Formats: sequence, structure tokens, C-alpha cells
Amino acid sequence: MAATGQTPDVFQTPANQAQLVVVPSLNGQAALSPSPAVALSAPAQGFYLSHGKRMFDLVFGLGLLVVLLPLLFAVAAVVLVRSGWPIFYGSERVGFAGKRFQMWKFRTMVRDADAVFERWKETHPERATQLLTDWKLEADPRVTALGRFLRKSSLDELPQIWNVLCGEMSIAGPRPYLSRESLDPDLAQAIVSVRPGLTGPFQVRGRKNMPPLARMQIEAGYAADVRLSKDLAYIIRTAKPLIELDGH
Repeated sequence: MAATGQTPDVFQTPANQAQLVVVPSLNGQAALSPSPAVALSAPAQGFYLSHGKRMFDLVFGLGLLVVLLPLLFAVAAVVLVRSGWPIFYGSERVGFAGKRFQMWKFRTMVRDADAVFERWKETHPERATQLLTDWKLEADPRVTALGRFLRKSSLDELPQIWNVLCGEMSIAGPRPYLSRESLDPDLAQAIVSVRPGLTGPFQVRGRKNMPPLARMQIEAGYAADVRLSKDLAYIIRTAKPLIELDGH
């Protein structure tokens, strides 16, 4: 869906090669200006980042696919019965090094979502701008009743296991961005220095209430310090919002 207005795509803006600027976190939450910024070096290419992370993604992703295959088929069948074709929805996102890829989800919107949104914008122009400022739309008129459940339970994200196995995503990392979702060139370049993740800091730190800039700050911080122990911690901590149905 095209956003109204013209938003610069800073994911394609050349980054400062010397350092990345990230605002530090306070009490586990990202701090916003005017907190002092900390200059972080670009992520060091240690063994885990250069080789181990991809190996981990393949092993964990294949295991996850085998375990969740019955659930994937069940959700696909329900979507087909309740909403019809297509079962899946592909959204173009920004991946590693700014490369675009199709991120897959179970379809949660009506089939004529774009037309529905255009009609809705005519009567709700002030709310339509929420997509540009908050990167999300509360009570989205395009989302079906089944889609709302799939989003709250995060079951709509399960097809992204395929993106992980294809090397477009990682198990843990920054969540994939739309090209229009960017506020700061340095933070954007830090974020795309690693593969986007199925889970990560945004997923486990109250994603529904996190301002866009705070999200970019914590995810740039993740990219500057990629470790197996942190990835495992994010995977474990993902269980809590899933159980509490705290999805988007």
C-alpha cells in the first residue's frame, strides 16, 4: 500500500562509515532525545555473525518448521475456509544491506484491501495519517475478524520461517521495515547491517506501545552487538508475548 506524501528512503542513504549513533537504553527501554548519544562502531565480523548465526538459523529454522508444520497447515486451512484465496500475503521489506525481499505472512486482510482503505481514507483523513507517524493503524478497517486473532497471537508471522531458511531473514534480529518506515539515516544503516529477524528486541519490549524512533534505536543497538547469548535470550523471551496474545 502506498503511503500518502513522499517519505525519504533513508535505508538507501550512505551511512557515515566511521561510526553509528545510537541512543542508550534506560531501564531496558530505549531513551529518546535529549539523552546523550553513544557512538558505536559498526558490528565486528566475529565468527558468530559471519558464519555461526546463519548456521544457527538453518538448524533452528528447520527444527521449527518440522515442529510447527501441523500448525502451519491448520492455520492455512482456516484462512482458506474463512477468507478464501490467497492464503499468504507478501509484503516488500528492507533486508540485509538494504536489499528488498518479499516477507511472507498468512493473509489477515480482506482481498480488496487497497480499495477498502482508499474508501475509508475519504471519511477518516486524519486517522489515515497515523500510518506515517506511528507506522501502524489502530482498528484497521481492512483486517478481518480472523486476521485480528492471527495478529494478536502472531500466528500470521509463521510463514517467515521460509524467509529464514532462504537467507532473507534470521531467527533473531531487527524486525523487517517497510522502505517508508525510517527516521534517521545512521540508525537505518545500522539496522540493515544485519538480517532482519523473526523475533528480536522490538518483539519482546512492548512493541504495541513503542514509538518508531525508540524502535529504531533499540534495533540499531542490537545490530552493534550481535551475540549467540542475546539471540537465545530473545527467543526465550518471545514466549511471554505469544502466551499473552500481545501481538500487533
